[in-house]
Amino acid sequence: MIGRVTAILDAVAAHPRLTRRELADTTGLPQATCNRIVTRLLTARLLTDDDGLRLGLRLFELGTQAARPLLDAAAPYLRDLHTTFGWTAQLATLDGDDVIYLLKVDGHARPRLATRVAGRFPPHCTGAGKALLAFTPPELADPLLARLPLTSRTPATITAPAALQADLRATRRRGYAVDREEFQPGMTGVAVPLRPAGRLVAALTLAAPTPAFHIPRAAHALRTLAPLIESRLAPPPPLL
Repeated sequence: MIGRVTAILDAVAAHPRLTRRELADTTGLPQATCNRIVTRLLTARLLTDDDGLRLGLRLFELGTQAARPLLDAAAPYLRDLHTTFGWTAQLATLDGDDVIYLLKVDGHARPRLATRVAGRFPPHCTGAGKALLAFTPPELADPLLARLPLTSRTPATITAPAALQADLRATRRRGYAVDREEFQPGMTGVAVPLRPAGRLVAALTLAAPTPAFHIPRAAHALRTLAPLIESRLAPPPPLL
């Protein structure tokens, strides 16, 4: 049942305004089964039917709660970064084999960075993804790196495993990752890991059009703010 519910939610997320017939065709579920699950999801407000099926706001409520401590800790600092630099500030984490963006404050300049909140993107070509890969424990990172398809998004994307490993080693040495137009032509970004009490939870990023972006300034700002965010996420010391 869970697999069928997930298939329905995924299909509606990818194709809003589906009819029930179209949803059954998309998921491959029998029409009666699809109708029965949709009725229950509508009752639970996980779907809404407004001239076609769409995701319900209850999913937004639940998803926001899942990341609430992280969002509460990081959001003020992302706004400060955006105010100070005018660049795009983001918060991202690893989920399975993807980077998922939890929060984004867009920069003023064009082009805009082609990421979005709740969007999933490959980790090997994003600043956030490389920061997360570099600081993930090897017993978890190595299997992930072995199965990642290092597909090219731009001419600058790193697609050779040895070159990516070298880039991740450089990231660990300096404490931050750099995306030099590897995800999007004309855009450069820097990312640092957030590791409260040594536990990797997310990455904080700054990005902007390459001519306006200054890597050392961005790296300094992120490395200055990361410990402040981490202190808000770390568990309180035990009572004596």
